Amino acid sequence: MAASTSLVLNRIVMLVMLCYPALLLTVRGGMNGLYFLLIITSFVLLFRATKIPAANLWDSYSIAFAVAMASPMLAVLLSQSYHGTFTAPPFDAPSRFLFAIPVFLALRRMEMSSITFLQYAFPLGVLSALSNAAISGRSYLADANNFVNHIHFGDLALMLGFLSIFSINWVSRDSAPVIILKICGLLAGLYLSVQSGARGGWVAVPVLMIIWWQSHNPKISWSKLVVTILTIALAVAMVYELVGTVQNRLDMIYQDLADFHQGNKDTSTGIRLQLWQAACYLFAEHPIFGVGPDGFAQMMGPLSDSGRVTPTAAILGRGEVHNEILAKTANLGIFGLLSIMSVYAVPLIIFMRTSRSTFAQARTASFMGICLVTGFFIFGLTVEIFNLKMTAAFYSLTVAALLAAATRKAFV
Repeated sequence: MAASTSLVLNRIVMLVMLCYPALLLTVRGGMNGLYFLLIITSFVLLFRATKIPAANLWDSYSIAFAVAMASPMLAVLLSQSYHGTFTAPPFDAPSRFLFAIPVFLALRRMEMSSITFLQYAFPLGVLSALSNAAISGRSYLADANNFVNHIHFGDLALMLGFLSIFSINWVSRDSAPVIILKICGLLAGLYLSVQSGARGGWVAVPVLMIIWWQSHNPKISWSKLVVTILTIALAVAMVYELVGTVQNRLDMIYQDLADFHQGNKDTSTGIRLQLWQAACYLFAEHPIFGVGPDGFAQMMGPLSDSGRVTPTAAILGRGEVHNEILAKTANLGIFGLLSIMSVYAVPLIIFMRTSRSTFAQARTASFMGICLVTGFFIFGLTVEIFNLKMTAAFYSLTVAALLAAATRKAFV
């Protein structure tokens, strides 16, 4: 009976790992549904597990990760307590981070094969998004009425594509069909990112390409690094010249900045600059607890009346700040800043340390994790990447799974 139950739980984990990237951009609620299924399964696994003493499970990696992923919940609670207003919605994304802790602890107890299903899930996920976008038509990428807006869509598709290419030879040397599948995953992610017009995510492309190169060249050769950077720069220049969408979207940044300096602030870039300035101003005025989890949106009226932002920027600012770090800083103060930086920095530091492992599977998982965290950090510079629950769930689940794989050697 116990053996059959363990088998069922193991199959559930494998199913979640295989399916959640495919449901991320194709099925409303699919990402969150599978995440909560995995959370429940993780609690059951932790309750039943007997192989590893609990004292051994809570090593420095586990403690650091737990503190980091619990910090957003604490930041919201402190800010709400200070302002005397308690509402549930601000806890949505922080709860996804918090629940990554039991998922991480449970996955560390499991066989590596339960996690490495992700090497097929990532390319299949982005190819599913491509197929769904093709069936739905181009409007699927730009229609804000869909369950995921075009910016998050493009960024998530790009991340799935790069995770596909980073997973090559994760378990063993991949066969030619599997390599082709993963390369197609990258190409699909790049294509969807370009078609989405989400230019903020494009900044991540050369950075992630350099990280991928470094993952295959652990001993840095400066001559090879220079050649690699020049090659990537040439590739970027060619894309700019040959792909009209990229050229038009990037040229708009220059035009927007020129208009901003001439007094026209209500352009795409100009509105972002206004909102970022407003966030910095609000943090300076309320540095400890911020203006409250929903305070930035509520302050748009007064800031517009005082002339700090235009009326158009104030309307859009009620939706988001267009910068994850500044949003948390303005709304939650210094605790919000520390929490969002912990969500990025702690996993990144662990991944960087484990990337030097002699265990090949752990090393590959580490570079996949570095790709994930770096990409999300860059995405968050121009959009509130975690303001969608599904995005927070994807990041939390994926970082927990890759960290479990990267640190699994400690329990072998």
